[in-house]
Amino acid sequence: MQINPLSANLVNLLNHEPLSMQSGRTTGEDGSFSSILSEAFNTVTQTDAIDKGSTLQLLMGEADDLSGMMIDIQKAELSLQLALQIRNKIIDAYNEVMRMSV
Repeated sequence: MQINPLSANLVNLLNHEPLSMQSGRTTGEDGSFSSILSEAFNTVTQTDAIDKGSTLQLLMGEADDLSGMMIDIQKAELSLQLALQIRNKIIDAYNEVMRMSV
């Protein structure tokens, strides 16, 4: 059974590309749990930086694209909510493992 990394679909979601079930890993990925989580965290950080940049440009009068800024805000909010849900699922899984009797 092939398990596809969540981070690849997260990047596609944020780029408005359709979700794809990848049959293989891209080069450079070792596929470890920590690398998948760090990639997801980096994606959240990038979307937050883009959101802050577009907001700052709008406030300084360098841009007048209010709808683009609102879209960036929604992307950042959705990626943060996804990261929080991933964290909650990880904590739930950890607690479930800790409740198991050996």
